Amino acid sequence: MSETVHAEPPLIAGAAVRMEEDGRPTLIGSECADCATRIFPPTALCPECMGEEMSPVPLGRSGRLYSYCTVHVAPRGWSVPYIAGYVDLPEGVRVFTHVVDAAERQLSMEMEVELTTAILGTDGDGEAFSSYAFRPRQPVSDDA
Repeated sequence: MSETVHAEPPLIAGAAVRMEEDGRPTLIGSECADCATRIFPPTALCPECMGEEMSPVPLGRSGRLYSYCTVHVAPRGWSVPYIAGYVDLPEGVRVFTHVVDAAERQLSMEMEVELTTAILGTDGDGEAFSSYAFRPRQPVSDDA
């Protein structure tokens, strides 16, 4: 009798996320050699000075929720509704992301959030896929 092994769903973020040995994700952005601008996701051209010397740079795992809303319509296979938001990282980078592990009524501007991964939906073959997401740093109560 063989044992079924359940693998983690594939991460769809490509070079923008690195999984560390401890299983935690790290966002990978770009830093411009000419003006020191940092950006996410990584890019080959600096949006600030148009410099072409961009290097990969790891970004922080925590930040503050800048803005958010509930999305009710999404591409086929994506789980809806979901919360989309912007998170400001300490490095001065603003990240567009899913916000998980909380209902919209439990969120607030400037609340501390932390990086995680989450299953976002299924691909054309019905297989689950995941990506980076942020969640409230402190557990939220259901009566918030």
